[in-house]
Amino acid sequence: MFLYLFILIAGLSTAELYVLIQVGSVIGAIPTIGLTILTAVVGASLVRSQGLQTAFSAQQKMAMGEVPAQQVIEGLMLVVAGIFLVMPGFITDLTGMILLIPQLRVLLAKKILQSNKIKFQRRHSGGTDGRTFDGEYHRHDDDDHDRLN
Repeated sequence: MFLYLFILIAGLSTAELYVLIQVGSVIGAIPTIGLTILTAVVGASLVRSQGLQTAFSAQQKMAMGEVPAQQVIEGLMLVVAGIFLVMPGFITDLTGMILLIPQLRVLLAKKILQSNKIKFQRRHSGGTDGRTFDGEYHRHDDDDHDRLN
């Protein structure tokens, strides 16, 4: 697993450098740097606004007594999109922007939930006032009923 992760990161870094050099040779170094900074700023603001929408949607689901599984998956995708957009490079920026498309994110979240690789469960404590305690009770019979311990 570590080897695959290492190869993925090394390959992505190499590809990013190649694309940055190619774009820089066409439009120049300063515009390339400005474009990477612009995508990071715009991407961060988009991730923030869509993250707030997803959090609000999850809160509505919980208020209705439903598990916000899809919203949790979408929130994780937004975190990944934010990381990709902040990283310098055009490949990661493109991937992050693709993850910011709401319809695609909803479709991917549904596919992940249908794959049964991730399962969400709702736990119910039994009480709604916050004073419910969970415990076990065992009864032991003694021969001496007069003793307290």
